[in-house]
Amino acid sequence: MIIKIDEKATTTFSRARGLMFRKNPKRILFIFNKEGTYPIHSLFVFFKFDAVYLDKNMKIIEIFEGINPFTLIIKPQKKAKYLLEMEVESVKKLKLHKNIVIKTK
Repeated sequence: MIIKIDEKATTTFSRARGLMFRKNPKRILFIFNKEGTYPIHSLFVFFKFDAVYLDKNMKIIEIFEGINPFTLIIKPQKKAKYLLEMEVESVKKLKLHKNIVIKTK
């Protein structure tokens, strides 16, 4: 499945910022230096969003839907190489589920 992204988060700063302090949701692909468990939070995120963790092959391994603003911690259980944050309801609209391989444009 091909998903259009708005930006890539490849630096420590861009990954730390994510969706914080933004007025509107964006589709951000986080690219980590190596596979690991990367918890996130939604402090200073003012809207709900979906988060999808992907392995090194861009296969969906974990999905978190409808993350509320100001949630202290969202902790994945599996090691991921990528994280896709996107507007709420994206998982349902795109019919995403575990084991789907994602391509971005």
